[in-house]
Amino acid sequence: MDSIASIMSILLDVFFGRLFLYVSPLCPIVGPYFWYPSMILKIYYYVLVHTRFAKAVAQIFMVLNRMTCVLVPTFYTTIWNKLIPISVAMILLVPFGGTWYLLLTPRYFVIPSYGGFAVIYIRTVDWAAVSLFQSIYYLTALGFTVICTTITLYSLILLRVRVKSAEKSLCFTSMFISFIFLLVAATQICYIACLECRPSPYLFSAQFLAFDAFSVGSAVILVLNNSQLRDSIFSPSKNEDRVFRASTNNSFTSHVKI
Repeated sequence: MDSIASIMSILLDVFFGRLFLYVSPLCPIVGPYFWYPSMILKIYYYVLVHTRFAKAVAQIFMVLNRMTCVLVPTFYTTIWNKLIPISVAMILLVPFGGTWYLLLTPRYFVIPSYGGFAVIYIRTVDWAAVSLFQSIYYLTALGFTVICTTITLYSLILLRVRVKSAEKSLCFTSMFISFIFLLVAATQICYIACLECRPSPYLFSAQFLAFDAFSVGSAVILVLNNSQLRDSIFSPSKNEDRVFRASTNNSFTSHVKI
């Protein structure tokens, strides 16, 4: 579910949000279609925000999954066979707790922003804002990440036969994820608490950096922790040499047998 949410978020950014930001000549062509209320803007913005909340909920279940794998390995499969349908349902439904007010919003429209477009909306509930709920969800996910990772790491250290590679991987993963969630939450809190900071290009850039890291963080961790996957991506020539040597050896062996 985390991967699906990441893919959806990236596609929405690439084909809409970032497209008009980085290819500014498209703005005069497309802009007139969005001067008036549009369902396209509503769907785009709502799905984008919903996927971000879904990733925060998915992160909670991922750290719980790792923790139960270490604490109760005997019952791990049984537990998660029952919890997977529940977790999928919660990843889909819990984000509505942070996005319900967006469904009530009567109008979405675009404004010029840093050479491109930015989508804004008219609030129907004065106190309800995306930045507020994003801060709550991300800080909650950060709290679960820190607590569950600490318990998991402590349990690994207490094992008679320590698995240092697993400990190292877990530490790196938790630190990377925690930093990302902290960065995202910090940018949203700044947006809420500091009205003078909102027009700042530095906050704008920090938000983009935080959400980009948030979208691709899981993939980056997977590549950094898996040496075989890393080699296949960054050193394809080595893999081709291995395949060539293996095929040559097999051919030579079969020739000798004949």
